[in-house]
Amino acid sequence: MTATDALRLEVEVQQFEPKINGDEAFESEPLNLISKFLEAPGNVLLVQGSPGTGKTTLALELLTKMRGTRIGPHTVSATKVYVSTRVSPIRLRRHFPGIHEVIDSMSGKGVAGTWTGREDDLPLSGAANIADRILSLKKAKQKGIIIIDSWEGAVRATTEDERRSLESAIFSELDESKLSAVLVSEMDGASDLAHLVDGVATLSSSQLEDRVLRSIAVDKLRGFRLQTQRAFFSLDGGRFMVLPRAEFHLGADEPANMRVPEPIPNSDVAFSTGSPDLDKLLQGGVKRGASVLIDLDSSVSPRVGGVLLCIMTANCINQGGCAFIMPYSIFSSQNVAESLMPFIGKNALDERVRIAEYSQALPDEKWRVKLTGKMQEDFPIFSRCWNQLGAISNSRMLKFDFDKFAQIYGEEPGVPGVFEIGAGVRDSGAFMIGVASRPSPMREEFQRSVDYFLKMQNNGSLLIYGVKPFTNVHGIEFSFERGYPKLSLMEIV
Repeated sequence: MTATDALRLEVEVQQFEPKINGDEAFESEPLNLISKFLEAPGNVLLVQGSPGTGKTTLALELLTKMRGTRIGPHTVSATKVYVSTRVSPIRLRRHFPGIHEVIDSMSGKGVAGTWTGREDDLPLSGAANIADRILSLKKAKQKGIIIIDSWEGAVRATTEDERRSLESAIFSELDESKLSAVLVSEMDGASDLAHLVDGVATLSSSQLEDRVLRSIAVDKLRGFRLQTQRAFFSLDGGRFMVLPRAEFHLGADEPANMRVPEPIPNSDVAFSTGSPDLDKLLQGGVKRGASVLIDLDSSVSPRVGGVLLCIMTANCINQGGCAFIMPYSIFSSQNVAESLMPFIGKNALDERVRIAEYSQALPDEKWRVKLTGKMQEDFPIFSRCWNQLGAISNSRMLKFDFDKFAQIYGEEPGVPGVFEIGAGVRDSGAFMIGVASRPSPMREEFQRSVDYFLKMQNNGSLLIYGVKPFTNVHGIEFSFERGYPKLSLMEIV
């Protein structure tokens, strides 16, 4: 048996449409663009990248997204053919249960499905048989897609004539036959194929503080305008899911009529953050008496941090809790109050929220606490307010901005009262959230003692990951379709 004869070839013909699930919230422009590109007959896409970067998962995702042809009230499913020279039928069935049929070329037997063609249609082996299969699909002149995974496996140990025949079968008259094609290549750089195909997508992986990051770069899609050429993605759950792009103006999607969200219940031992996904990242929420440090990279808009903290604060308040807030340096107490009030109500804002303010010119409000900027004077004021909130509820949170704190009281960690505040929060079973955007001695000291330490970045997509506890990188998406902000996470695996 020659090397060509030994080539394992599995061909799968599908007649099903993709299923939609809850992950569709994370649909994004690059994947949709590629799908639309392949809907046009005759287009050939090259998917390239190093081993393990997710090329097979992307190929199968594109295959399932191929839509059928609408004829009156009926839809004729597209013909979907998957040719694999490197993945066994059993593994394909295990990891991609949506596949209805896989044919093992060496045995000629189908796996978990029914072959609908004639017996003499069964593939044998080698590049010549792949070419024959493509030609037979062309003659059918039905809308379809064929994926060859991988190109190197298909042409390995072939003669020059066999290779040219396969290339001719793929690249000639595809548009007239209503076929599109995807070629998967192990090459992660420039190759001759890139000049022949109509589109190129390159997958790669990198590291962010010992955590994996996966990215897709769309190098070209002939006939399509590319606004965003690179995006992060995850292979969580065996799906190819692209992370959403970060929106600079988060408020653009806010509804006109906002409403109070249903709170995520606290447990006996931990406070919920208001996001089940964030609770999971923190291994069950924030333990009572614990402290959290959130490091916002300079690439992250303060607006993003504000929405995140609004979600956490509202969830505490809407379960009868109380909060003392030191705003970001660029936000006044009025800004914070106006952002929070739609999600907790005016009465809760007046009775169970206290917001620090250093401008004496602003009018008095029940929720506004005017401070002088002198620690020896402000610490007793804070202690009195904190104790008053404790008389209302034993569920309390303290949120402060390290940058604002350092701007007002100085950057040295030995500022009187700072760690007394932290000790009081821990002893009372409340929880404290500190936010920092730049390094300072006080921040570094707090970092060593906190129970939870999260970092956020904006690399085109909003990313968050845990240092304490150690977690993978997650993509962030904020949505407002329910009338209030909701935070969802997608783990990059």
